[in-house]
Amino acid sequence: MGSRKREERRERAELARQHAERVKAQRKMRSRVLIVAGVIAVLAVVVMATRRGSGNGRVWSAEHGHWHDQ
Repeated sequence: MGSRKREERRERAELARQHAERVKAQRKMRSRVLIVAGVIAVLAVVVMATRRGSGNGRVWSAEHGHWHDQ
């Protein structure tokens, strides 16, 4: 009778260990996804901030003090 309980405890411990490994792997994957998403977001901001021109086909002429078509 005691050996059966020991075996059940071992099985529960093994299941708990496997569950903990799955949770750890899921957290690691989630972390990687968030890092990649963050890098993409930063790159998008940098690209948008460094684009040249006003985006509407017009440029400001400081010499003339008004907008010109490109």
